[in-house]
Amino acid sequence: MTDAHHPEQRLPAFMVGYSLDRTHRIVVGIRAANPNAACAIAHAAFKAGTLWDDTPDRPLLYDDDEEIDGQTVQFDATPVAIWPQAHPSVAASKVRAAAPRLLALVRLIGSRLPHATMTGTWHPETLLMMTLTAGQARKLHALLETLLGC
Repeated sequence: MTDAHHPEQRLPAFMVGYSLDRTHRIVVGIRAANPNAACAIAHAAFKAGTLWDDTPDRPLLYDDDEEIDGQTVQFDATPVAIWPQAHPSVAASKVRAAAPRLLALVRLIGSRLPHATMTGTWHPETLLMMTLTAGQARKLHALLETLLGC
């Protein structure tokens, strides 16, 4: 971007950011004799690193970061000569954003494959044919481009 009054001059570059406090909330289903026992089971699972295992006996019901209410956004700017390399969190964010499209692709492929009972006895190197529409192929290429950039 350039200044409208001096189009031949580039404007200085800045890294601009803001921070918001968040809280990580996890909710799991636990069967117990009472609330204290349920909390004790959850605490033991937390310490064991199994709280997030999402099992039939202890389903993971909620796992997200929530912004803390009442915060105001305040930006800070740091001048830079060139943009630094993106932090790995950017790639992780792109992967999370692409996950629904990736899941849709896997579901599409799954719907076009022969049933598992048929392929169970086939040689593992047997080639399977599948067709995609041009639109589906374009979406696949776009998804791959997104994921390759991560």
